[in-house]
Amino acid sequence: MMKRKFLVMLAFVLAVGAQAQEFKVGYTNIDAIVFNMPEMEAIRSELDTYQQQLGTQIQTKNNELQTKYQALVQMSQDPNAAQVVLQEKQNELQKLQEDLQAFQTQAEQAFANKETTLMNPVYTKVQAAIEEVRKELGFSLILNAQVTGAGPVILAGEEDLNVTEQVFGKLGVPMPQLPDEGGTPTATNNNDGNN
Repeated sequence: MMKRKFLVMLAFVLAVGAQAQEFKVGYTNIDAIVFNMPEMEAIRSELDTYQQQLGTQIQTKNNELQTKYQALVQMSQDPNAAQVVLQEKQNELQKLQEDLQAFQTQAEQAFANKETTLMNPVYTKVQAAIEEVRKELGFSLILNAQVTGAGPVILAGEEDLNVTEQVFGKLGVPMPQLPDEGGTPTATNNNDGNN
């Protein structure tokens, strides 16, 4: 919410400043470009594989936990079972459960780190192309039309201020058909929940 308020204030300040001098502001949607880059197919595939590997490890640990739990349940029904042994098995089970929860947390963090590692070079490449287009077309600023979680920042704008097509051209990537929502381009293949 603060980010959106900041961007709205920035746009207002820019509009006021534009009256004092020539100030040209364009817009694009960096996610729409990134998620339509050719390398995204390989990145998605690598992330899917990594997620499956982590999921398999979690499932293995969970199966071990379930097996030991069933053994404990059976042992506890035996009237001749020693309380000391039952307590030891309960402690072991609790430790396995704590280990599983810790591993799940580590797996989530490892996946997020992997996603960042794979995605950062694509964002850097797209950002460099946006900067080149900004300079070539004489824009003072290029705003991101869509802020994740905040909705569109650009609610309406002249289409000639939308530099998305020029950025795709600069990257040498054919521009896909992007749906138009309120004058802002959006990604057609935005799968950022992968991450």
